[in-house]
Amino acid sequence: MRLSVAMTGDAGAKLAAHLLRHDGQEDLCFATWTASTGHSRTTAIIDRPIIPGPAERRVHGNASFEAAYALRAAQEAALARMGLAFMHSHPGGRGWQALNRVDRSAEARIANLARELTGLPLVGLTLAGDRGWSARIWGGVGRDVVPDPCESVRVIGDGFSVTFNDALVPTPEVSSTQVRTIHTWGEETQATIARLRVAVAGTGSVGMVVADVLGRTGVQDVGIFEFDTVEMVNLDRLRGADRLDALLKRPKTHVAQRLLEAGSTAAHPHHEIYELSICEPEGFARLLDFDIVFSCVDRPWPRHVLNTAAYADLIPVIEGGLSAFQNTDGTLRNAYWRSTLVRPGRPCLACLGQYDPALVQVERDGSLDDPTYIANLPLGSPIRRRENVAALSASVSAALLEQFVSYVARPSGLGEPGPLRFNLRDHTVERDPTVCDEGCVYQESAGCGNARLDPTSRHRAAEQGRSDRASVSMGVRVGRRLDDLMWLLRRRLRSLLDD
Repeated sequence: MRLSVAMTGDAGAKLAAHLLRHDGQEDLCFATWTASTGHSRTTAIIDRPIIPGPAERRVHGNASFEAAYALRAAQEAALARMGLAFMHSHPGGRGWQALNRVDRSAEARIANLARELTGLPLVGLTLAGDRGWSARIWGGVGRDVVPDPCESVRVIGDGFSVTFNDALVPTPEVSSTQVRTIHTWGEETQATIARLRVAVAGTGSVGMVVADVLGRTGVQDVGIFEFDTVEMVNLDRLRGADRLDALLKRPKTHVAQRLLEAGSTAAHPHHEIYELSICEPEGFARLLDFDIVFSCVDRPWPRHVLNTAAYADLIPVIEGGLSAFQNTDGTLRNAYWRSTLVRPGRPCLACLGQYDPALVQVERDGSLDDPTYIANLPLGSPIRRRENVAALSASVSAALLEQFVSYVARPSGLGEPGPLRFNLRDHTVERDPTVCDEGCVYQESAGCGNARLDPTSRHRAAEQGRSDRASVSMGVRVGRRLDDLMWLLRRRLRSLLDD
């Protein structure tokens, strides 16, 4: 199981204000944490700093604490049914910090106290002078307690701040195919973007473009979540798909994988392709292994799932949507598209009106896949609209990618802009002033991790899609096999050209 740490921007700011002193001396403090467990990664989410009182620690170049402070912090964590985190600063350091002998010995002692009182391992963190974090989670007990290194620490604030453990996630090689990209935002930002694990939920007219662009930008780990099949009606808006894909009833994931393999500029890409819905337990668990998610879905249930992960698990979600309106004679009256980044401190998708929470259960029970139910919905219902044509969906894809660049590259030191609304007729961009309702359940769940309410269940539409593709005729299976052989030959040729 891979390990990481995440915290909100507010928690990160409070900790940095305490640990990075004006006099340049080291300092320390405790905090509580809770777990967010994915399929192959566990993230320790820092919850609440426990700042020492005046007599609970001493600062003397280095810093030390009284035993009573450690005991108080461990008891507070135990009462909250959370784990204990210990953090200290290295003001002269930069980036990921290795544990020295003194720090290792001190944390080992705290680790046994934490395990005894909370039943959970100690999370140790170090804050460098450049605000780069490093982290480890202590396993074992007694003399056998050892620190297991984390691969990254993520701070989810106005901008996306992440520090990588270079030993576990090394800086990727720079490729000659990335010259223009690196010239735009520099090698340091490119090293961050390339190492992020970025998921794309849904590969329709918007998601397929996003996946292709991420690969060409050099992201090493792009995760694709899609259970649907290519059909003839998709060809006017599905990048990379052709008539053969529709005739062979290819999964959309096949097209996404083909695009990523053809266009990725990373030296060693290892993309992950899942014929799963994020509404299924396995799909959701695998989603939690990623650092940031593009929401390219248009149904209430998956949007509810992503809304949950954005707050409970501190996984930022970049979301958008498109609405087109016609005149009575059928001509285009106007179109709007939205983009936003969902995280603690920003309005959630439900409060923004991106989906109706009342329809989540309706979709769970299969009604939104029932043509009779859909036909009886009002004409203006977003469930009945069919606006995703290529010429407009391209604008949605661009708006989502702009949110991503703003969040990670932080042009001029600024982060993501908040919810935006684009007006096609007037060619204007508006900032959406919406804030979450008081007591919003998503905001209230921020950082709760595994304590969240489970948003998943069996997804019959996803199961049916996979079943239909598995039960195609012999002729289709032969056609797929021949197409696969041609694909393998193209991959081999590309590999030879790259070498």
